[in-house]
Amino acid sequence: TPTMSVVQNLEGVQEMRPGNYVFHDLTQVALGSCGLGDCAVSVLATVVSHQPESSHIVVDAGALALSHDPGPVQLDKVPGKGAVITETTPLAVHPSLRVVSLSQEHGIIQGTGPEDLAGLGVGSRVRILPNHACLAVALFDEYAVVKGEEVVDRWKIWRARG
Repeated sequence: TPTMSVVQNLEGVQEMRPGNYVFHDLTQVALGSCGLGDCAVSVLATVVSHQPESSHIVVDAGALALSHDPGPVQLDKVPGKGAVITETTPLAVHPSLRVVSLSQEHGIIQGTGPEDLAGLGVGSRVRILPNHACLAVALFDEYAVVKGEEVVDRWKIWRARG
């Protein structure tokens, strides 16, 4: 994927394997091949438990939605298991919230204090940028194409499952 970011001309190329170039993810951000604004995949999750005294919330997106892939741990630039976008930070990653733990179907998002969880009660929604988009998107049967806050299309995935 990083090499696709610098390609100027594909004339004469018979085949290319761009990896997750169409999506980008936190791994690619850490490698410097794209910026956060280039990440086209996020997982919409709902808060199912709010624990301000522990500075964390639990969401309904776990390893089956985000994958356990830590990203480029050797770069030490991708903390946690995903970056969080909230209604208070719709165009940027929340600076203090990180997905710190995943079970099969739930994720724990940790803040630095109760103030980070303001407005994130049970039923609230957050978007999570996965560390590795390839694994995250492979686990869904449909992608919702979003422009701003509006779903403008739905792409059904037509591949064998097994």
